[in-house]
Amino acid sequence: MHRFALFVDGSNLFGSLRTMSLRVDDYEAFFSYVFEQAVELWRETISGATPPAQLYRVYWYEVGSMDDWDLTDAKAQAHLRDRFDADKEVKRAYMALAGQKLKGASQAEVAAEAWVMCYNEFKEWYEYKWKILDGMRRFHHAIRTGTDFIDVIECGHWKVDLLHRALEEKGLDTTLAVDMVAMERNYDVAVILSGDADHIPSINYMKERAKHVAAVEFLSGYPPEKRGRSFSSHLKRAADFVVQIYEMELVKHGLAKKSSDQSSTP
Repeated sequence: MHRFALFVDGSNLFGSLRTMSLRVDDYEAFFSYVFEQAVELWRETISGATPPAQLYRVYWYEVGSMDDWDLTDAKAQAHLRDRFDADKEVKRAYMALAGQKLKGASQAEVAAEAWVMCYNEFKEWYEYKWKILDGMRRFHHAIRTGTDFIDVIECGHWKVDLLHRALEEKGLDTTLAVDMVAMERNYDVAVILSGDADHIPSINYMKERAKHVAAVEFLSGYPPEKRGRSFSSHLKRAADFVVQIYEMELVKHGLAKKSSDQSSTP
């Protein structure tokens, strides 16, 4: 029995689904389909044999934490105000907005209003991101309790740039790559759902260890359309074979639905 393990970059998966305007309700069925497609292609690489295959595990890597700011704390506010005053581009933009709002006011009054406007906007943005993260955690819990072969690993962290209202994801890709090597005894074939070329060294290492490695490519439309890729072509070239998952095949098999709702994504 050849064991397959799926290593899933959750951010990349949701980005691919969002690009195709798809919503998945049953991830156990979804990953089972990806596994079946991978097995079919894998068997084509083995001449004259159709060995049995088993989906051993889905390792699903997700964001589970975020920088924790207490925006009611005076020291935190003072630190952010200093950053606001030092960032000429951001301050200039809010000074212009405040100037329009307070016509005829002094420069000091406009500057104070500019800071208040900036603070209120990033506070609202930050609270919204926490709501998204809380929703993601509830979703992860539901996945864990609803299936026996999907492990959701909350290893990713959002580093927050409040002033520019930006998130930078940390840790997820590194943990996935390390686990793929550390768990080598658990599988014979690794199937990677990720768009990060940083995984290439791990892929090459596992191939040297006599493991087969596949990369998953999500494509819009029907086969054999190839309208776009969601990950690095270098990653695809490093893999032993590529599993192409088509948008409308997912819809046809009832594994995904067309949706315009993007509210659950960061």
